[in-house]
Order: sequence, then structure tokens, then C-alpha cells
Amino acid sequence: MNRSARFLLWIAVVTSAAVAVAAAPATKVSGGTFVWHDLVTSDAQKSRAFYSGMFGWTFEPGKGVDPGYTIIKHQGVPVGGIVTPREAVDAQWLTYVVVADVDRAVDEFRQAGGRVFRGPLKAQNDLRVAAVADAQGAPIGLANRGPLDQVGNTLPEVNRWLWMDYVAKDAAPAVEFYSRVFGFKSEVSERRADFTYYLLSNDRPRAGLFQSPLSRETAVWLPYVRVADAAAAAAKAKDLGGSIVVEPGPRVRNGSLAIVRDPAGAPIALQKFPFDTGVTP
Repeated sequence: MNRSARFLLWIAVVTSAAVAVAAAPATKVSGGTFVWHDLVTSDAQKSRAFYSGMFGWTFEPGKGVDPGYTIIKHQGVPVGGIVTPREAVDAQWLTYVVVADVDRAVDEFRQAGGRVFRGPLKAQNDLRVAAVADAQGAPIGLANRGPLDQVGNTLPEVNRWLWMDYVAKDAAPAVEFYSRVFGFKSEVSERRADFTYYLLSNDRPRAGLFQSPLSRETAVWLPYVRVADAAAAAAKAKDLGGSIVVEPGPRVRNGSLAIVRDPAGAPIALQKFPFDTGVTP
């Protein structure tokens, strides 16, 4: 069994971990809101050192959560978690999104050729969750509400989660699927000869979607963190043992975006925001 397959099997562990953390008082969060991020990695110690150095995140054991689960905080606010599986996996962030009806969404994923890894299941109180992957292989968590009072429509602080992009194997069916299942409206917000960027919105913009310029085995949901300077953040990531996948450059949001991998290989985007759209060559 390859590491990607083992990662998918371990989504069940991630789900139960995120469930316990998310069992806080219910919050009114619109459908399509991305509300929680879990890092699956075989080297939690190295990950803690990296993300502490990158964003000033702090870490503490999760109470009442799966053994070894770590809660990530920024300035005292929970922003995610770390799961350490019992065997080596490809490191990856798993993000949870709010849907109106978890059971119905799971059926939609299954009927469209996706996979269901766990759930739907009732966690605590009124929280219902599931972990799935779509037909292009991109894992995502589903929840019927948000776990944090801090989740809302305000601009996140620097060093907190900012945005999500779907990097597709095939953009057109992905746009159709997520428009139908999550209720997103799609529009082309940027088009070049070799690139089309779709904006996915409901009551507000929620995510972007584009076709990977490189051949991929699976699609992936890519999380963004807001930074003050993308070039400086990318350089810091490299200094801390990560690697740079996409350097900041004028053709990509005028140098305001970088994509890096942490030392275990989990991809993450670093975005300065707001940024000057200017004229892209």
C-alpha cells in the first residue's frame, strides 16, 4: 500500500480528532465556510517547530481527543490540529467545510464517484460530520456547523487561515460538482492563455478553483495562510526546512503569493492580502 493510500485510510482518525475539538457551542456559519484544518503528519515534532517559526502558532494536547492529537492555536485561538498516524503517510492538510445536510452531501460524493472514509456520524450535541474524497481524489471533511466563535466574515489576522483553492485534475467537472453540492456560484475571475481561475461564491467568495498545470494523480484542496510578505515568508519556510513549490513572481498576483511544502511535504499557500492586482504580464 503506498503512502497516499495510507493517508486516505487515516482520514478516519482525523475525523474523530476534529470532531472532538469542534464540539464547542454551535455557531451560525454559512454553508460553504471552511471552518477547521487538521495536519496529518508522521513527524509532529518537526511540524510544530516549522509552524511555530513560520506563524507563531502554539500547540497543546487535545483533551478528550484521539491519543497524540495536538491542538494548534494562534494568540490563544484554536485554528487547527495535528494528527500523528501510527505509520508513515504523505503529509497533508485536511480541511472541514460546513454543509446544510451532511448525510445528503455524503450521498452526493458517493454517487459522483467519490469515496466515503467515515460517517456520517454524530459527534457531540448537534454536531454531525463525515470525511470523504471527491471523484478526483481530493479529501475534504464535512460538518453541519462551525466549531469556533471566531469563524466569520471578517478579514483574518496575519498568520491565520485566509483562503482555499481547489487544484483540479479536470476543472470543468469539479466546478459543476462543487456548485451543485456546496451551492457555490462559479465565475471566471482570471483568464490567460494557459490558465483559468474560477471563483466559487455563495453569500461571499469562498474558494478558488483551477486546473493543475502539472499532471497529478489526485486533485487537492490547498489551504492559504495570510502573511505580510510572501517572498519573506517563503524564504523563512526554506530556512525552517521546508521547500518552495511556487516562488513569488509578477505573473502570480504580482508577487503576493508563494506555495511551499513544510518539512514533511504538506503543501500550503502563503498569501499577502490585500494585494495590488495591478497589471499581470
